[in-house]
Amino acid sequence: SILLLGAFVLALSGLLPYKIYAVQTGSMSPTIPPASAVIVKEGVYRIGQPISFYEGGGVITHRLVAIHADGTIDTKGDANATIDPWHVSTKAIIGEVVAYPAHLGYWLIFLKNPLGLLSILLAALLCWQIWSFDGGQKQPTEVPIKRVRRTIMRRRARSQQTA
Repeated sequence: SILLLGAFVLALSGLLPYKIYAVQTGSMSPTIPPASAVIVKEGVYRIGQPISFYEGGGVITHRLVAIHADGTIDTKGDANATIDPWHVSTKAIIGEVVAYPAHLGYWLIFLKNPLGLLSILLAALLCWQIWSFDGGQKQPTEVPIKRVRRTIMRRRARSQQTA
């Protein structure tokens, strides 16, 4: 899971040829459930595969159904009965979906919001402060076990001498 988190952070940074988007609707269910994140490999697409593309000022993830000679494409959500009403250009295609981790889309949306990111940072700071707080009291020091044994032996020796 740390490897997936690292890949997620690298993809968000733009250093890899992948983009990450949040799926907000159920149009690709059950293949890609709502609130999933889609990891999209840029510039790669094939008929029959889910792709992400620009349409109407947003990013849509649907299955690529056909590529026409005029450079337009047909797409369809897996949960939809018919193909989509728009015919966007192949230039609008971002790329092919290569992974879709469930529920990661919620976090993606939350962390892209400055208040969401700030709330996570403040919660981490608060946890650190609570765990590092010792109330101004000194912690008891450990007594080495050899010293404890020596003290016990001396007391036994004294009690045997007096008896």
